[in-house]
Amino acid sequence: MWSHNTDKDISAYLNLHYNATIFGRKVIFSAGGMLRHKTRDNYYNNYNLPNTVVNGTNELYTTIPNAKFIFLGSDSLNAKGSYATDANDYTFTENVQGGYGMFKYYISDKLYLIAGLRAEHTYQTYLTNLPVYFPAKTATITYTDYLPSVNLKYDFTDNQALRASYYKSILRPSFDQLVPGVVYTSDENYGYQGNPELQHTIVDNYDLRYEFFPRVFDEFMIGGFYKNLTDPIETVLKQDQNGGASLNYTPSNFGNAQNYGVEIEAKKYFGNIGGEINYTYTDSKITTAKSIDLNGEITSREQTRPLQGQAANIGNASLLYKDQRNGLDAQLSLSYVGERIEAVSNYYNLDTWERPSTYLDFSVQKKIGKHFIIYAKANNLLNTPYELIVKQNNTYNYSGIAKYPHQESPNYTTVEYDQYFARYNLGVKYNF
Repeated sequence: MWSHNTDKDISAYLNLHYNATIFGRKVIFSAGGMLRHKTRDNYYNNYNLPNTVVNGTNELYTTIPNAKFIFLGSDSLNAKGSYATDANDYTFTENVQGGYGMFKYYISDKLYLIAGLRAEHTYQTYLTNLPVYFPAKTATITYTDYLPSVNLKYDFTDNQALRASYYKSILRPSFDQLVPGVVYTSDENYGYQGNPELQHTIVDNYDLRYEFFPRVFDEFMIGGFYKNLTDPIETVLKQDQNGGASLNYTPSNFGNAQNYGVEIEAKKYFGNIGGEINYTYTDSKITTAKSIDLNGEITSREQTRPLQGQAANIGNASLLYKDQRNGLDAQLSLSYVGERIEAVSNYYNLDTWERPSTYLDFSVQKKIGKHFIIYAKANNLLNTPYELIVKQNNTYNYSGIAKYPHQESPNYTTVEYDQYFARYNLGVKYNF
């Protein structure tokens, strides 16, 4: 396989600000725009060398140097590789034009308001080397979004405040999520294929947060959030969109979703020693139609589940040491990510889930003089594995004569288990 790509990103920005006074209070008006031009040229060529036929039978393999890697008969077409008809060979262009207007108004000494509107126009187009009879050989995608935002901040004291905000945001699909080429990697069981029919995601965000900064390095924050997502992008395991028989991970839109939850963050130092914790709980819901086999008949049933990749519980706890006088910093951190969907299935209750994971990491750095820093890092000290499961009854395969290897529970089927071990890093940095 031969591959090469070139990315170019050219951007221009303009921001203007004007200070004024309204009703005796300061107001700042802002306006501006952005132009961004992104291009990618992607080259990919895959060659397949078949067995050499000698006297009507396949060549007997001995060693690689002795093998006759040549093309015979109709297989000689393969000598050109896949380039001529491969969707992974493409050119992609994305142009984004944006403009905004906003103001910041100090309603009182303790309360100020920021409000504005941003408009963005997106133009995306690509051309692949697929044959002309493939509808996904080329595509042009355009859309315009109007994105309002409102932010309020009330200062109880110099170090305590309450923030409330609403804003609309978007998530554009990346180039490889749109181009229908199939990319294979050695550590994955399936390829990854883009989807030219993918829609961009629009998110309405509502946030409320209390924050307190009692000292320079100390902080406490607690907040709640709600997000309404239109056309969120999720990864599903489905058949090759170019007509092949293989299964690939493909980004897709399944409908609208809602996320709401709470987040807490706190940091406190006692001299040079400190502690930090943060925790987020997210209730994520999306309802989609799934296929199900009922008495030999395939029918459809709705299933409510979390968004792909969204864990309900995420938390971190760290023990910190900071000595500014001697230039010494150290951190021991424990992180936890709850179970989450790794890939969505088209079939009822057959989504692939990633098991919960806990990681322990340590890092330390020492500044020497004005320019040198010595550092050491140790990651994954708990040897945390990566495990994928399907939540189906596994009693028959878990024990007895038909037991499958590497099955850990009768309550779920383990479909992938990768063991990872600790990684260590020692280095020196020089700052000019």
